[in-house]
Amino acid sequence: MRRLRIPGWSSCLCVILATVSLVFQSGIVAWAQSNVRQHRQLFSAPTLIPHGAAHSPGPRSPTGTGRPPRVGPNIQDNAPQQGAFPETGFLGRSETAIATSPGGRDILVGFNDGQGFCGPPFGAPCTPESPPGLSGYAFSTNGGLSFTDAGAPDPALFNNVFTRGDPWLDRGGFDNATFYYANLAIDATTGAGLGVSVHRGHFVGSSFAFSDVRTFTSSNPNNPYGYDKEAIAAAKDGSGAAYVSVTDFIEVCGIPHFGGGQIELWRTHDGGDTWQGPKIVSPDMTFITDPRDPNCGQTGTIQQGSVPAIGPKGILYVAWLRGPTFTGPRGSIESTNAKIEVATSLDGGVTFGTPVTVASTNVSFVRTAPAGYNVPFRLDSPRIAVATSGRNAGRVYVTFTSETSPAPIPGVVACPTGLPAGAICVGQDPLSEEAFVSFSDDEGLTWSTPTRIAPAVPARGVKRMWPVPTVEPGGNVDIIYYESQEVRTAANPECVVNVRFPNVFRVGPRNSLVDTFWVQSTNSGSTFSAPVKVTTATSNWCTVVSGVGPNFGDYISGFATGNHVFACWSDGRNGVPDTFSAVILGAGKSHH
Repeated sequence: MRRLRIPGWSSCLCVILATVSLVFQSGIVAWAQSNVRQHRQLFSAPTLIPHGAAHSPGPRSPTGTGRPPRVGPNIQDNAPQQGAFPETGFLGRSETAIATSPGGRDILVGFNDGQGFCGPPFGAPCTPESPPGLSGYAFSTNGGLSFTDAGAPDPALFNNVFTRGDPWLDRGGFDNATFYYANLAIDATTGAGLGVSVHRGHFVGSSFAFSDVRTFTSSNPNNPYGYDKEAIAAAKDGSGAAYVSVTDFIEVCGIPHFGGGQIELWRTHDGGDTWQGPKIVSPDMTFITDPRDPNCGQTGTIQQGSVPAIGPKGILYVAWLRGPTFTGPRGSIESTNAKIEVATSLDGGVTFGTPVTVASTNVSFVRTAPAGYNVPFRLDSPRIAVATSGRNAGRVYVTFTSETSPAPIPGVVACPTGLPAGAICVGQDPLSEEAFVSFSDDEGLTWSTPTRIAPAVPARGVKRMWPVPTVEPGGNVDIIYYESQEVRTAANPECVVNVRFPNVFRVGPRNSLVDTFWVQSTNSGSTFSAPVKVTTATSNWCTVVSGVGPNFGDYISGFATGNHVFACWSDGRNGVPDTFSAVILGAGKSHH
């Protein structure tokens, strides 16, 4: 969970008004520790669906009986959220993670928990989560039919480690039953940065409990808050290997966490008892680092959103987003494209080969946000998975998104009545965004031509976001993704969303009507089935109320085991962001 961070590439995220456009003249803009909105917002408490209640699936998604493919009921994982914002709590459970036992009976989910801002160390005057933290978790021991919201990993039990978001889960260890919960972390008392935390835990009977925690941080002692967007992968072969990739906004120009992002890796080969690192996978790409230069730290290429994956023989892959690039005076010129990169390690993360470009993509931080997203821009990070069995064992899959064309910078538009004095309003980006997959059969050296995972969409009005690949034993490939219909609706003729900066709003007639979808390939990614809707209710993110940003989070999650795929996403059907999950049974499978 992060707030919008303005690193060196922009000492301030300047909003510059031109005659027809608003330019976020920011240089390199990155994500770091999250924060609450600066303005207070009052509203009536929404009607909340009871925690754990099942929601009937749609006609194409029968559950319990019938021929596959089928989608099980939508289950709310987190407990009902506290009343009116912000007096009794910060509304928002998003940015989801999920992992399961080998048979899928035991399920652990993680999510950003906005209520972690209540009480120490952040000090908001509202009721803290119990136990406190910015990363909550819930568990199920009945295959996902119901969940217990357990709060956050308790700092009182685990070295005063307070989770601060960006949750990520996997299962592995020597016993292949150890659950690893990775997060950003701070000290629960002082708020001092701790870098990344990894809690370990196990299911015992009908309950789940964490047993310990490890932390590690940037090698620069002046940069305790420089880490962001960690992700974890654990081996399932009993070797005890696990890896955490992370972005390090290194010290540049004598200023901590001022760079554009350096991709680093930490590794363990003893089940998580000890962690070694950091190993630099891709160094910082700041162009000017001489403190005597007035443009020091203002230009360069962003690197963010790294994800590790483990293939056969322990081969390790790390994928990430490289770009966009900022040039010109004070980084005022932003490129309209970026690259999806992958680096491979053949020795358990000790060394990496030269990064390989999978694809170029139309990605721009200030251009591509959906109408209902409550920050100015959205992180389009890739995801990666590897087939460990089946005919194409060793095949590596990378999914990513790209707009149908480079998007223009949103222009200034007239503000509707009722906004604060001096409000600045910017327009929406209606360009569609497609989801793609590419694969490699030679350990990441070369990659197939990217193909769409679903039928082509019109040039405007549809955004497919955050596709998550998983590979079942045997080789079937499943991808979970968001799809937002960016359309007009009579129920809300004008979407007005505060985008985190004081008095800056995104305004326009389009709404973000979001559902979660699933596609499957039974031929190793060559073709995919028609999309199946996972969600049984559509969320309008223009009307969903959140006390934190981003309201969607920055990613969703999926996990495959046996003949099932487990989807986990942030859902706004209750009027606030809640974490939901569903169990999916793929084609050709006849049992639960």
